[in-house]
Amino acid sequence: MKYEDTLQSLERLVESFLERALDLKENRLAVLDGMNRLDDLAQACRGGSDVSPQVSEWFEEHHSWLSEGRFRPGDVRRVERMLSEIEESVKAATASSDKERIDVEIERWRETSRSAVRRMTLKRGPEQRSEQVPADSITQFGRLLARTSGLFVELSGDKKHLMSTLNKAIEIAAAQKSNEALLLSACIIYYLKQNGYKVEPYVKRLREAEKQFTMSGNRV
Repeated sequence: MKYEDTLQSLERLVESFLERALDLKENRLAVLDGMNRLDDLAQACRGGSDVSPQVSEWFEEHHSWLSEGRFRPGDVRRVERMLSEIEESVKAATASSDKERIDVEIERWRETSRSAVRRMTLKRGPEQRSEQVPADSITQFGRLLARTSGLFVELSGDKKHLMSTLNKAIEIAAAQKSNEALLLSACIIYYLKQNGYKVEPYVKRLREAEKQFTMSGNRV
């Protein structure tokens, strides 16, 4: 019963982690895609092209992202720089029915962005003061995922079965007190459990490795 309770707790933890990671990744990719599209339009403006209709379309699609909190402060500053370039190019170009609308949209964006950045700062305040959470937790989490993926590639290269990779990951987690190895072990255990493998011994070893990790003063 103890193993079953531990497994259920681990399942909930890893499932929540995976869902959150997927949501963050999808949201971030969408934001980056939107900013890259605006960057393409800014470059086209610098080249002398009239992209006023496309810029209007961009505003229609992405303006709500500010109020939804999908941009980081750094994203807002990057967008501001690109909009300034577009604004200058639009002013210098020939007449366009979209120009007046673009001027209005840019000004509305700036007003909204100032308010949005203030809200971001207020929201991030408690996170920055916390002793448990890094100031930029999304970036830190993303880096951890990248390192964990790299560790999986390294450990699984010469293995014939996922359990062999899991065994090695837990060994590293215990010996080196590695956060990446702990996370990788938990993910593999959850995957194996979902596919009908008996993972109770690995759960026990992972708990021991996690205990050593915590006792050493590290944070999961």
